[in-house]
Amino acid sequence: MACHVSSTWPATSEAVPALTPTRKNISPMTDFALGSIHHGFILRRKEHVADISSDVYLFEHQVLGTPALAIKNSDPNKTFCFAFQTVPEDSTGVAHILEHSVLMGSKKYPVHDVFGEIHKGGLMTFLNAMTGADTTWYPFATRNLSEYFSIMDVYCDVVLNPLLPRSTFEQEGWHYHQESEAAELQFQGVVLNEMKGAFGDPIRSIFHNIFGGLMPESTYAHESGGDPACIPDLSYEQFVAFHRKHYHPSNGMLFFYGDADLSQELAAVQDNFLCNYTSAGEKAKIVPGRSITEPVFKEDTYAVQPGSKLKGKTYLAVGTAVGTVQERELNTAFQIIANILYNSDASPLKKAIVEAGLGKDFGGTFITDSGSKTLMLTYLIGSDPDKRDRFLDLHRQTLSKIAEQGLEHDLVLSELNHYEFSVREELTHAQRGLDLIGKALSALQYGADPFAALEIEELFASIRKKALEEGYFEQLIKSKLLDNPAFASVTLKPDPDKAARTQQQEQRRLAAYAQTLDQQQIAALISHTQELMQLQQTANSEEQLALLPRLSRQDLERKPPIHSVCPEECRGVTCLSSELATNGITYIQFGLDCSTLGLDLLPFLDLFATIATEIGTSQRDYVRFAKDINIWTGGFTHSFSTYSHIDPTVPLRSLLWFQTKALSAYLPQALDLVREVFVDLNLSNRQRIKEIVLREFTWAEHSVQSEGYQLAAAHVFSHLSRAGKINEQVSGSTAYLKLKELAANYDALEEDFLGKLAALRQAVLQPVGLTIAVTGSSTDIGKVKDYAGEISKSLSGTALQATELLFPPFACLQAFTTSADVVYNVQGCNLFAQPSQYNGTFEVLKTWLSRDYLWNTVRQLGGAYGCFVQFHPVTGNFAVVSYRDPQVSKTYAAYDAIAAAVKDLDLSRAKLDQLIIGAYGSLNPLRSPAAEGVKVRDAYLSGITPEQRQQILAQVIDAEAEALRDLAPLFEQLISDSFRATIGSAEKIRANEELFDAVLEL
Repeated sequence: MACHVSSTWPATSEAVPALTPTRKNISPMTDFALGSIHHGFILRRKEHVADISSDVYLFEHQVLGTPALAIKNSDPNKTFCFAFQTVPEDSTGVAHILEHSVLMGSKKYPVHDVFGEIHKGGLMTFLNAMTGADTTWYPFATRNLSEYFSIMDVYCDVVLNPLLPRSTFEQEGWHYHQESEAAELQFQGVVLNEMKGAFGDPIRSIFHNIFGGLMPESTYAHESGGDPACIPDLSYEQFVAFHRKHYHPSNGMLFFYGDADLSQELAAVQDNFLCNYTSAGEKAKIVPGRSITEPVFKEDTYAVQPGSKLKGKTYLAVGTAVGTVQERELNTAFQIIANILYNSDASPLKKAIVEAGLGKDFGGTFITDSGSKTLMLTYLIGSDPDKRDRFLDLHRQTLSKIAEQGLEHDLVLSELNHYEFSVREELTHAQRGLDLIGKALSALQYGADPFAALEIEELFASIRKKALEEGYFEQLIKSKLLDNPAFASVTLKPDPDKAARTQQQEQRRLAAYAQTLDQQQIAALISHTQELMQLQQTANSEEQLALLPRLSRQDLERKPPIHSVCPEECRGVTCLSSELATNGITYIQFGLDCSTLGLDLLPFLDLFATIATEIGTSQRDYVRFAKDINIWTGGFTHSFSTYSHIDPTVPLRSLLWFQTKALSAYLPQALDLVREVFVDLNLSNRQRIKEIVLREFTWAEHSVQSEGYQLAAAHVFSHLSRAGKINEQVSGSTAYLKLKELAANYDALEEDFLGKLAALRQAVLQPVGLTIAVTGSSTDIGKVKDYAGEISKSLSGTALQATELLFPPFACLQAFTTSADVVYNVQGCNLFAQPSQYNGTFEVLKTWLSRDYLWNTVRQLGGAYGCFVQFHPVTGNFAVVSYRDPQVSKTYAAYDAIAAAVKDLDLSRAKLDQLIIGAYGSLNPLRSPAAEGVKVRDAYLSGITPEQRQQILAQVIDAEAEALRDLAPLFEQLISDSFRATIGSAEKIRANEELFDAVLEL
């Protein structure tokens, strides 16, 4: 949407400048009269919502009562969603399993794995399905009009008329699995393994316990995704019955977004589906449960590795129900209050709790999208069980002080501005339609006003005035938190025996089942397992695939417009500018060259950058700095990138990016803040630096234990190129272990660490190689260019002398053990020695690998939640990564078989075209302007031109099956010259120790 920034706001105004949306090419509201009937739908309400530059219509189906909300505007990224109120009565995960299963085939589309087949070959910008606490929704988006109506037809048919054979339930949900008499009996199933991985995250356990504590005996006390211990309690009959009860259109909601013809959209769902229903069905009822009137205290545990130190690893949490979804002003206010209290470094509550030494970090959130009630949830990580009461007392005392004395004006102002900035930035998101549908869905589901849910200007103006002038936030803190005696307190303790105990419980259950089987039944189980495996490996026939709607190569534009940066020298600084429509926001990245840093400093670079974005300057301590960042900008963050160039004579570059974003009126203040950090970074606050180090390790440990595949991937890529080696030092296991050592022995290592920070400040904050990238309007780009000289002058450090980096040797076959119940398996090699060897044909093969071969072998046959490819076209480095995987050896066997599978690849013309379209869509995706700016920045720094990108797309369109098979010899290197890394379950890794050279406990 085209928007402009009002020029009437003074630079010192407390409000974020208003953005006025421009309405373009929207069909007139008079096209539909209130009360009129269109394809079985009665128009109940229509409004133009100026805040989102859209005409919004609310229809109701004449017979079924199904609501249909349409958000119509000129956005070509058309979005459709069919959502159902799915109310679990237990924690077997039936709603989640159904979400997977309906996508496996339907009456009109009796194709094995409809979702996978569509995903292989389409131009969709979004395609997914999601299960919430009481809702399952099926959204997709595409810019192609023909594809939009085709997939709408598929999605409606799979949810309303799925096949749901027992084999689908067993594959996606769970089944007893035994492949031979010598093989062990197992539970298998995609959702089962997904949830085993999800339950490795202690934060998920906190949420589950808070919901159960605040709303006992309610729908929300159940785990809708499925508790791995409960999933095998679900029967096939219950699974089918749940669909019959919950997937009637009367229990659903329809959403349309974008520039498609509204009458055609209504006709598509009515004429093909809803007309087949002659009477309304029942709407599933959410069970509210009991309301608590006093504090509830819950204790639970989470798994850590045997032998782990337990001190300082407990999570403490407090949750309070503060309202309902219908109370929109209250909810918007609490979203801001949550940031003030829990997440701002300037928060008096956060400061009091962290400085009291009760834990390593304190945070929280306001929950509005997980049920009809809205909750405030705060947590303390890195604590101990005996600190719970002190935490609760200090939490209440500090809130009381805030309510009595008031919040500091600039803290309130900073979080008001920060929230409003984030809301305005949403208008530039690539999936804007999905964002808006999500807001309207909650309102429509729980009886709130969906039109109001799409508006913000008037509401926010009211909140801003009341918060700054009337003590509104303090009143809410008192009435909803302090005067509310009903809260849930959770103590989540580390348990080194939990993983083993959980595994033993599963084994006892399997053994008990095995005891009920005689030899004939065991043989039948083995036969059934083999039949299921065979079914999973059976490809759809050409006749089946022909039932699915498809695009053709002719639908692909051979030379689509490709944006590129405009490089130029600005006052001695390299500036890369991208003029794009950003809704009045300017995105700026300052790239500082780190190419000469040594191995003594690289592992601490990310930690240094984190400290630099938070610690403040001599003029502003970290509290003042946090306020000013949110008053004047949309955030101040960092990232690290290495750039291998397509021209091998161009040396590798390593850049630390400091990133900020600001509205036009505040651009000067944002630039001044960055300049001040560069010229006057203050590293004298030892206590605050220590707090950041301990916090960062606590979260890093949490990430590694629950979702650590990035470390495994970094390890593999470190064997393949110098860039990979540097990235491993900065963000791989080397950096993690250095951080772990520092956190464990901080007082002893403090002086050495502070010395490293000082050395990094001197070596990084220097002007040599400075690159500034900016995305925004031409006017704001000009302002940044004019300021480039000031930024360069602010960098007074000195680059280190370049020296040869002698990287330590790593095991070629490495395993990292954690407390997770699943693993992540990574295997990689170098496929192309020269960038010129890479072409679009490989992109088509890569699409087949990720969306067909790996999907079938690792996910469907092996039971992993997912598997994907990581590839760098400039270096030719390639890796395959499995996600939440129950297998180790089987997955590596599938990786090793890739070369043979490519050699024997037999593709019909239709299947090849399907892959070509999928590859084309992946290479030409829809991005937000901010993401597009980063994409073209990185392409320029790697030497990739728009012409080369267009050439790759043309090669994709022209790809032939024989050329794909000719790539088979490349994958021989995945066997003969490859590297592996697995991270996850210690038990699964120990059972496959022969596959590894080294095993390291993390």
